[in-house]
Amino acid sequence: MKNIIVMSGDIGGGKSSVATALKQLTNFDIIGTGTIQRAIATKRGLTTLELNKISQTDRSIDDEIDSYVIELGKTQDNLILDSRLAWHFIPTAFKVFLSVDPVVGAKRVFSALRNDEKNPSLDVTLQNNLKRQTIEDQRFNKLYNIHFRKYSNYDLIIDTSYSSPETIAKKIKDCFYAWTQQQVFSQLWVAPKKLLPTQSIKELLPDNLEENQSINVFIYNGFVYIKDGHQQTLNAQKAGIDLMPANILTEDPETELSPGITARQLAEKVSIAILYKWEEALNFEYNIYP
Repeated sequence: MKNIIVMSGDIGGGKSSVATALKQLTNFDIIGTGTIQRAIATKRGLTTLELNKISQTDRSIDDEIDSYVIELGKTQDNLILDSRLAWHFIPTAFKVFLSVDPVVGAKRVFSALRNDEKNPSLDVTLQNNLKRQTIEDQRFNKLYNIHFRKYSNYDLIIDTSYSSPETIAKKIKDCFYAWTQQQVFSQLWVAPKKLLPTQSIKELLPDNLEENQSINVFIYNGFVYIKDGHQQTLNAQKAGIDLMPANILTEDPETELSPGITARQLAEKVSIAILYKWEEALNFEYNIYP
């Protein structure tokens, strides 16, 4: 089996920074989308800007990039591949998705001051990111019939919102090693303050879970909701824990999580008052509400 780690993720998720930190831990080579595009542009006698403009109307550019990624999967080893769709084209690789709070991601993009992006303010950057992600989702679904942000596509999902690239890289390395050894590891690692409760704080009783036991969550409209483990999440936030493991029960809104109660119904029962009380108990504020 080849040692290939492919990384995808949200805009502002920190793929480049995490890849650099992961290289320090693994000594794997890094190849990113920019490297691939430059190689194809050079082959065609174009600049990358010219290549990007052509790709908007010429599907052959996408096909050539896809073929390049597939070939990397066949010929390379000890590789970190920073590419949105490499998980799709190299199914035998260890597939990682870096998620990020939309506002945190926008702050990172805005601070980067990229010349090719028009982001005059943080609010505009946030709206641009959300619009770009929607366009990407629709484009990838149309071209490849895939749902890019569906967590079940990946072996590991890590929330990068409040952890350093070095912390994220260490977690990827540990989970990658467990994966190569066919050992059990948690698919999702998330910051406690990224999780949304489905219970009122008044209803909580200590669940006496072991410190490293995973909690159960479900995904609805891009938000991560707690099904079981509210007290553990509360304790983790108070203890200053940046990342905690979680089991994803479902991403399907119509899945029954309790008799007669679907994920959609459970999420939509969560009122703003419940979220305010949760913020008060955990001593933080969400950047964005459902």
